[in-house]
Amino acid sequence: MEHYWWTGRPHSTLFPQLVDILKNVWRVKRAVVDATGVGAGVASFLSSVLGKSVVSPFIFTQASKSKIGFDLLAAINSGRVKMYAPYGSNEFREFHYQAEKAKSSYKPNQTMNFYVDPAVGHDDFLMSLALLVAAADYTPRSARGYLREGQMV
Repeated sequence: MEHYWWTGRPHSTLFPQLVDILKNVWRVKRAVVDATGVGAGVASFLSSVLGKSVVSPFIFTQASKSKIGFDLLAAINSGRVKMYAPYGSNEFREFHYQAEKAKSSYKPNQTMNFYVDPAVGHDDFLMSLALLVAAADYTPRSARGYLREGQMV
């Protein structure tokens, strides 16, 4: 995983760079893109350039955010996701700041919300990790096999 911090840069100047990174550098097979609000245009553009089989638009709702939050926790707790080693970049520091400031609240309808209080910062890097886990689309595999005659299980 690599974070790119492009806050405040116009989408029109970022598109060629973003397409190059996704297509030529990382050669992604699946990208989950925030398609909520302004993100809808980014998701649509990337889908038209990279293909609908590669780009999955994600719209944040209470239910969808709860699901990716639980999926992120499962990935962390099972050791399937680990962050890159510390190397002192601004992106590294910001990700860890957001992770340290992250809060969650649980609702009676078995949903959760996770966020960084806007009074202390943003949660973009945290959400990008959750979307990365969603892009991985992890499904536990079942063992398949057979028993030979006379073997015990």
